[in-house]
Amino acid sequence: MNPISLHCCKQIDDLLDDSMSMETNGRVFISQDHATSGYMRNEDSWCADLDITCVSPWNSSGGHKKAGTLITPRHIIGAAHYEYSAGTVVRFVEKNGTVHDRTITGKARHPDYKPHSPDLTIYTLDGDLPSTISPCSVMPSDHGDYLDSNSKIPCLGLDQEEKALIIDWRSGGRMQTPTDPKRRIFHESKIKGDSGNPAFLVFDGKPVLVTVWTWGGAGGGTPVADYISDINAMIETADTRAGVSTNYTITEADFSTRGNKIFNAGKCSAQFEAKLRESRPSWFETSAETSAEYTSAETSAEYTSAETSAETSAETSAETSAEYTSAETSAETSAEYTSAETSAETSAEYTSAETSAETSAETSAEYTSAETSAETSAEYTSAEYSSSEYSSSESSSEPPWETSAESSSEGFF
Repeated sequence: MNPISLHCCKQIDDLLDDSMSMETNGRVFISQDHATSGYMRNEDSWCADLDITCVSPWNSSGGHKKAGTLITPRHIIGAAHYEYSAGTVVRFVEKNGTVHDRTITGKARHPDYKPHSPDLTIYTLDGDLPSTISPCSVMPSDHGDYLDSNSKIPCLGLDQEEKALIIDWRSGGRMQTPTDPKRRIFHESKIKGDSGNPAFLVFDGKPVLVTVWTWGGAGGGTPVADYISDINAMIETADTRAGVSTNYTITEADFSTRGNKIFNAGKCSAQFEAKLRESRPSWFETSAETSAEYTSAETSAEYTSAETSAETSAETSAETSAEYTSAETSAETSAEYTSAETSAETSAEYTSAETSAETSAETSAEYTSAETSAETSAEYTSAEYSSSEYSSSESSSEPPWETSAESSSEGFF
């Protein structure tokens, strides 16, 4: 495990012990009286030493539901599918129990929102919160350079009852059920009404927003790190609708203060491939060496259709790659580019059909006979090697992308 991932794990794991219980140590507040604005924080909570005053326990629209999280002194983030309306009063509570209410004066849903992503809405308040209510930072856009998603880093997640739950970060905005027994003490599935509540990594003793709940089960939502610029633009939009200009932007956590970047093989490979596609010269697309270009779904029909039958095989055999040349015709017959008709010594591009049988018999006696040389063109250009086969999933260069996750196993709520 790399140093920063280990640091984030210890930030939560070092606060836990086997003697703890959900009832005694899992609740943020000992008591909550929304009617009288009376709140008493739980000093025995496993996260009592963390400043999570950014989490709102109540609002006039949904009560203890429809959660919101403070990301600047004057802006809240929540789930787009579970929104406040303008005029909603939102409450925040200091560590000592002092209450601060603010009113929603403007909001902006993500412009690309479709159920249920990007599931984000930003709200502008009618005034800044005091410094005793601390906005959270957010997962940085470069977190992949520092965190290992295979490390099962624990996160603090809130629910509608203000329980301090623990889930393991999987990647992006997805979570998974913890396997560590101490973490499992504080794990519960997310249910209807929990939407909009935050999930945090803990870095340097401070909460770092990863997502707000959209999905049930272990929990999951839109990865905030992927929408940094969008969120800042939404803050401007919400301000405009509120008739103010706050000039606030969200703060990304700075993981570089704890160590160097890690080697990210996947990211490096993607960057290299993108650079190669940008800079490849014109010959890259026409060279016989780039057989993959000619076996793609778009071009395979041109080179392997039924029309390229026996009478045209001599012309096309040199252009076909090792994928079109069987083991029977490979060895000494022009290692990568020729079929059984066009051996290594005769160079298929310049050898006519009249000489192919003669030369193939001389140079590839082990693999081809005069009897089969004339037949191979039909064999290797038949429907067996048609475009439908070479455009199938077996020959596709695209990886099998994951379509489901534990974090969404119980669906949207």
